[in-house]
Amino acid sequence: MNSNAAVAVAPGSQQAAMLLLMLGEDRAAEVLKYVGSEAVERIGMAMAGIREVNNDQALQVIDQFGSALKAHTPLGVGVPDYVRQVLVSTLGEQQGRTLADRVLGESAPVEIDSLRWLDFDTVVQMLRDEHPQIIAITLAHMAKDQAGMILDKLSPELQQDVVLRIATLEKIPQAALIELQDILRNKLSLSGSFKSKAIDGAKAVAGIMNCVGSDTEQRIIQALSQADSTLTAKIQDLMFVFDNLITLDDKGMQLLLREVSSDLLGLALKGTAEPLREKIFKNMSKRAGEILREDMETRGPVKMSDVEAAQKDIVVIARRLAEAGQITLATGRDDYVE
Repeated sequence: MNSNAAVAVAPGSQQAAMLLLMLGEDRAAEVLKYVGSEAVERIGMAMAGIREVNNDQALQVIDQFGSALKAHTPLGVGVPDYVRQVLVSTLGEQQGRTLADRVLGESAPVEIDSLRWLDFDTVVQMLRDEHPQIIAITLAHMAKDQAGMILDKLSPELQQDVVLRIATLEKIPQAALIELQDILRNKLSLSGSFKSKAIDGAKAVAGIMNCVGSDTEQRIIQALSQADSTLTAKIQDLMFVFDNLITLDDKGMQLLLREVSSDLLGLALKGTAEPLREKIFKNMSKRAGEILREDMETRGPVKMSDVEAAQKDIVVIARRLAEAGQITLATGRDDYVE
């Protein structure tokens, strides 16, 4: 295979990395300011993996960029579509669309990207002093795993208030977003522009609750059920719990088990119903299954809190694989068999 062909089939992030390396440090930094944090991570990893770019590869990337420009005319109509197509053709589908959304301003970012790069304790300290509504709006915009970790660090009383506010969100008022922008600018010297958007509060809470500790989850669910039992039931239906793993197909289960240590799995299975336990053993090698059964028998009694924590850890791993598109998770009380 010649070098031109190799570039033609390269992932979008690799092509973007090559282009940015050729642009130079200052211009590359300017472009990356408009790209989402996850895309920056992927492009950064691609950059780190490039040892050299030969002339053929460089010309191929530039030719692709030139072809995208020639395929459109700046004298025509539909300038936003023209810009979007050029960016997608140059940077790849996901990175290009992310940048186009930021440049064209047609969609608000789902996450507050600037907070993703800050020290965790700094974010927690900043939020602790704010009104619960501001905390709720902030967490609703953040990545679920990060929001879950921050929620875990708040006081129990504040946790319950914040979660209830998130759960009842439908549309975030623009005035509240302006206040959040001011707080980020004044306290953390961060800039950002957020648009009012529709929010599925119950779904947002379910995602965050999947990422908090077991003790926090139980305490908040109990408090929510007292405030609004119907809303709590809806949230629980949307949450992915350990028992939902029975809905995984065999390939998905095998992928998950490769990521889980035998010690963690043995502890989690202590409190598991037989159908799920058998499905897990079915997707292990005979030898691995025998070792795990022996470990569970010799482990003796364990605290239920330890079992729940282990199950939570495995759920986090499963969600990570699902978000990467490697497995498919089903949620809802009717999606699995007890």
